[in-house]
Amino acid sequence: MFNYLEPDKTCVLLLHNNIIYDSKENSVKPLVKYLYHNGVPNNETILIDKVIGLAVANLVLYCGLRTVYGKTISQPALELLHKHDVTVFYEALVPNILRKDKTDICPLEKYVSNLSSPKEAYLNLVEIVINQNPLHLK
Repeated sequence: MFNYLEPDKTCVLLLHNNIIYDSKENSVKPLVKYLYHNGVPNNETILIDKVIGLAVANLVLYCGLRTVYGKTISQPALELLHKHDVTVFYEALVPNILRKDKTDICPLEKYVSNLSSPKEAYLNLVEIVINQNPLHLK
């Protein structure tokens, strides 16, 4: 499945082996933009993503997706998805998703960890990605 990400895709949504969406953007942008513009996909849709952290995991739960593939996944994201019976395949498991400079945990990871539900995470991520409102990210 990871071959769908080659050579430069970061996020792919598959439904019945057909690509319904793909992106070269990083972070949560591809999935947030897809959901905002297209709505929640069929729950048989499969997410294939380069990096799955807590933010993406919350979006997966918001969508009701049942299967995800992540080249890299964080331990908190894996635990959250397993808790909700999502089937997860991955190549690398990391303690946390880090900032690009690797000095701290990704701000989105910290931010969504304080939210109460996947829906709240989605609504806040729309504010950040679509409306370009940084909220309280640090």
